[in-house]
Amino acid sequence: MNEGGGVATAPIAPSEPAGDEPKPKGKKRVRRILLWVLAGFLAYSLAITAVFAFSVTKVEAMPTQQVAGTSGTNYLLVGTDNRDNLTKKQRKQLGTGYIEGQRTDTIMVLHVPLVGEPTLVSIPRDSWVPIEGHGSDKINAAYAFGGPALLVNTVERTTGLRIDNYVEIGMDGVAEVVDALGGITLCPKANYNDQRSGLKIKKGCQEVNGKTALAYVRMRYSDPTGDIGRAERQREYIAAVGKKAMSPTTWLNPFKAFSVSNAAADSLTVDESTGIFDDTRLAVALGMISLERGESTSVPIETDAYWVGGQQAVKWDTPKALKLFESLA
Repeated sequence: MNEGGGVATAPIAPSEPAGDEPKPKGKKRVRRILLWVLAGFLAYSLAITAVFAFSVTKVEAMPTQQVAGTSGTNYLLVGTDNRDNLTKKQRKQLGTGYIEGQRTDTIMVLHVPLVGEPTLVSIPRDSWVPIEGHGSDKINAAYAFGGPALLVNTVERTTGLRIDNYVEIGMDGVAEVVDALGGITLCPKANYNDQRSGLKIKKGCQEVNGKTALAYVRMRYSDPTGDIGRAERQREYIAAVGKKAMSPTTWLNPFKAFSVSNAAADSLTVDESTGIFDDTRLAVALGMISLERGESTSVPIETDAYWVGGQQAVKWDTPKALKLFESLA
């Protein structure tokens, strides 16, 4: 009892605010583990990108004068028919044959906006366009006349888009990247048995190796849509490579991931200004295209049977083509 005769009671400790309650150690441990896993994944991804960025061949690809800057980032993706780095045995294995000179079988612009999804646009290699210093010719002749710089200049002048980065791959690279990935899935719309490219394939989705993939993107004579159909298959190839490269079976296997990165570095040539950030942005954009998170299209044309100067070329539907490029600029 207390001095007043009442019943003594134990003092009551003030309750702590709910927000100050100590967090369970288990939750802290889980969060710490997740942070370490995330940091490890970022370091792993950066290492793979760095292997590519520091090993890839670089060239001076940009012209002295370029068009004014346009929104987002534009990559010029180019596939050449260069056979000089192929041995006689490799040319036989890949069915490429041999011709002198070098032209561009694949020309694409990949537009990556500041915000939103990327757009991949094929430019038919036989497009009839003005080439500075050479009058008008098929656009793939620009590379033969003046290398990457003249091709970049030609694409900029005909599209109005400023090219920020240049990426080139040769025939051997098309096959080597696929083989490093362990094959890719392609879905031909018809049966093909093309003697010129060596493509023998049945209709329907199937996994193919590097040799077949190369023939698939080269073939046009057995395709009734000619150069237009080839451009569609080239975009399909890029999407298939991107999808396989971004899959967990590739990323979670360090041996395979670094093998693919090395194969890409050996196969590709980029402009001098392209760095790790540009490579990463390109990889992410192509990954989005492969997951159908973006648009994959071709320059609108009037006809692919445009005869000029004794040769057949592709004539753009100029108003629609300009509308497309203005929407990107």
